[in-house]
Amino acid sequence: MKLNDFVADLIAPTPSPSPSPTPAPGAGTGVLDGGTETTLPGLATFKGMVLGLIPYALVACVAAFVVGAILWAVGSFGHNPQHSSKGKATLIVALVAAILVGSAAYLVGWFNARGKEISAPPVSVVEPWSGATDLQLV
Repeated sequence: MKLNDFVADLIAPTPSPSPSPTPAPGAGTGVLDGGTETTLPGLATFKGMVLGLIPYALVACVAAFVVGAILWAVGSFGHNPQHSSKGKATLIVALVAAILVGSAAYLVGWFNARGKEISAPPVSVVEPWSGATDLQLV
């Protein structure tokens, strides 16, 4: 299984049991007209772009990791603590970035699922000073 297929399976929307609403005919001719909760205009294109950029981002993270390792080694052997510490920091940043890029699709899906589980009772707005008038000097 390719990485793109795996990521696409993670972020693929789950089919909803109810039919999605359709816009009324002649409602508008704007670019964003016709979007619903499940299908937004341009969503497939955006997902394709993101899935296409993930491998390049991972390659950039690996390159930064290698550069950080070289910088750390040169700083250690040259007795230069600044280069050594910058190399260590670069290694850590590259590792964290690679983990975030690799797990981004899973994290977005997980947070989306948690957000769908949250429900709150409707809020009624009560004005506490509804019958009062402005302060009057006596």
